[in-house]
Amino acid sequence: MKRFFIIAAISVAVLVAVLGGLFWYLFGGLQSQSAGLALGPGAEPVYDGFSSVFMLDAGNGSVALIDAGNDSSGAAILAALQKRNAGPDNVAAIFITHAHPDHDAAIALFPKATVYAMKGEVAVAQGKEEYQSTFSRMTGRVNPHPFEVGHPLEDGEKVTVGNLEVTGFAVPGHTPGSGAYLTQGVLYLGDAAVISSDGKVLGPVGAFSNDAAQGLVSLRHLAEELQPRAGEVKVLATAHSGGVAGLAPLAAVGQQ
Repeated sequence: MKRFFIIAAISVAVLVAVLGGLFWYLFGGLQSQSAGLALGPGAEPVYDGFSSVFMLDAGNGSVALIDAGNDSSGAAILAALQKRNAGPDNVAAIFITHAHPDHDAAIALFPKATVYAMKGEVAVAQGKEEYQSTFSRMTGRVNPHPFEVGHPLEDGEKVTVGNLEVTGFAVPGHTPGSGAYLTQGVLYLGDAAVISSDGKVLGPVGAFSNDAAQGLVSLRHLAEELQPRAGEVKVLATAHSGGVAGLAPLAAVGQQ
């Protein structure tokens, strides 16, 4: 029995080392998570382990979230709400960039929130469609926090939450229905893009994506779609690697 526990402990240690090495290899050349620019009045990043949730003031005491984090207890999100003299019932909307478990874990804590996601992500969100990334084959093929999307979004659809106008854009590749959200001058990209340590926008990380090549095509298309509105895009914000200023870095994706 003692030998069994020793072997089990060694196996766990090896797995942790392998996964840690994988994350360092994949994310080591990226901008730090907290290196992003200021998002503007009423908007702030909430660091939930290695994933960022973004909290936005929607007026009259209500807030909107971009994603719902990696922690099902929602400790970091609840603490940020408390600093605003708010609680779970003040969360009016959650805009999910994609239904990976480090982005949707705390949705259940906010029953009064309308959950938004792109239409292409609904089946993944519900746990009815499998993830297709290399990493998911090792760690879990379906969403461990299945949820219903209260408002599936079309590409380019605008919605209003309090005093926020939010436009959703389809950027498939990281997942089939990955989405980006533009509001108050910030384009929230989730994992559809990452920022390198020298400030370049890169496509989604291949090992965690259904189709990284499609993700690059989606980002180029998004940059073209937003070009007439380039002046509105002040900051590009990502979930794991901070952010950069303006639309130009997105327009340059894949050209480095």
